[in-house]
Amino acid sequence: MKISVSEFKTKCTKFIRDVENLNRTIEITKRGKIVAIVTSPSLPKKIDPQEFLGCLHDTVTYAPDWDSPLGEDDWEACR
Repeated sequence: MKISVSEFKTKCTKFIRDVENLNRTIEITKRGKIVAIVTSPSLPKKIDPQEFLGCLHDTVTYAPDWDSPLGEDDWEACR
């Protein structure tokens, strides 16, 4: 739907309700040239937890001896 700036100014609330309730897109024109487009926002994409966590696969590495006990020198260094 194309409307002029002056028409949009006078009936702004009605047009906004139309965009929201009827999922319309309104092109606002000035001297026949489109200067703005009013449209409802797209719905946010729901994130699939399996997909999100799957992208982390093989991104964490650890040393092979990460769970071996610390020696006396290491204990002192960690203080």
